[in-house]
Amino acid sequence: MLIYTQLIIHNHVVVHFDEPMKHMREFLEKHELYEEYLLLEDYTLNNEKFTHITEFMGENFEYYCPIENSMRPFKLDFPDRIKKTITSSSPSFDQSEYEIKQIPEENFINHKLNYTFWILGKCKSCNEHNIHFLLNVYSNNPISNIRDNHNNIRLAERHSYDFPNTNIYIRKVGCSDERKIEIDKAVSKHFDRESNNWLYKAKKLLTLRIGIGSFAYFRRIIEKELIKIIEEIKQLPESDTNEIQKLLDEYSANPKTYTIYENIFKYLPNSLLELGDNPIALLYKQTSDGLHSLSEDECLKRAISIETILEFTLRKINEEKSDIKSVKDAIKNLK
Repeated sequence: MLIYTQLIIHNHVVVHFDEPMKHMREFLEKHELYEEYLLLEDYTLNNEKFTHITEFMGENFEYYCPIENSMRPFKLDFPDRIKKTITSSSPSFDQSEYEIKQIPEENFINHKLNYTFWILGKCKSCNEHNIHFLLNVYSNNPISNIRDNHNNIRLAERHSYDFPNTNIYIRKVGCSDERKIEIDKAVSKHFDRESNNWLYKAKKLLTLRIGIGSFAYFRRIIEKELIKIIEEIKQLPESDTNEIQKLLDEYSANPKTYTIYENIFKYLPNSLLELGDNPIALLYKQTSDGLHSLSEDECLKRAISIETILEFTLRKINEEKSDIKSVKDAIKNLK
């Protein structure tokens, strides 16, 4: 839905359309504590959404409800006592919609937007469970404390209200409910109990933004499971089974020979070749660097990428196995 606003130029009203407001659903559902999320790109005086806490009310998202014991729809709202405080502490936001409004001074630190607030996510299914979020909204550059309501600034006055390369971000700095760790069955079925335990721990540490720990568990999984994954790939219809087996035989004869990871790419099925890069070699390389030579941020980036590549590869294996089984069952039914 597009949102229209009015621009008053020399007593003439011109109606134009803004881009839709960036939705918070993805942020609330998928982003972890302290993970930065771009909420508004290219801040200008006529595009100053999310500079006041009232604009977050009513956003819908899905989250795990312990009462319903499943994912359920939630809606953002403020506790009643905070609703009263909003009105009394920010009278400038109750003025006529055709007046220029001021962003509260307490929303700034060193002229940059930076404010933190408490808001609830209320379960729309059970109407009982609330998630408590502590959210921090901030800009990367200084902005004006003037809020242009419905483009009420005259065109001649607008030039001083542009803020190049200025964006508004949001992050969770507190949350009462841990995000439920879900392991895709299409992934877990490839691992034994030990590896699935490592996978759970790696994902759990990712939700806490702990890079070294999550990266260490993913490395364990790769070191233990990568040859088994190659064995599974060998059995797929589009794989070059004979050539992959030769590489496996070379590796069995000399486990210190790592050429299997580099040389396997051209023998992979099309579903993995379409990546353009060798996922097996990329995963293996993550075990070669010394863990403590990497920073926490670098480990976090690598852990996130390993999770994506590893799970994509296993899902593709699972999909192709499922496809060939369906075809075999169909053939069997026709005999």
